[in-house]
Amino acid sequence: MKRTLKTRIAGVAVATMAAAGAFVVAAPSASATPSDCTSYLASKGYSSTDTNLACTVGGSGLPADQLLCRVLLMNVSSVPPAIADTACRKAAV
Repeated sequence: MKRTLKTRIAGVAVATMAAAGAFVVAAPSASATPSDCTSYLASKGYSSTDTNLACTVGGSGLPADQLLCRVLLMNVSSVPPAIADTACRKAAV
């Protein structure tokens, strides 16, 4: 039996919504502390929207969050590697 385009689109939409709902339910708990990361960076003289974003990513609990946090801090915000490592670890605690 051939399915119409409308039926296929509806099926894809339902599957997408179900997957998104599962992701929200399975999301990691908010135990990370991006504010510790941003406070640490501010004490070292690094404070911007970019550093806040990097700390939020570092505390997300998602795969590769620590790596992305370091990359953002070092390459976008020009934070030295040692400070970036410490900040990203503080975001994940």
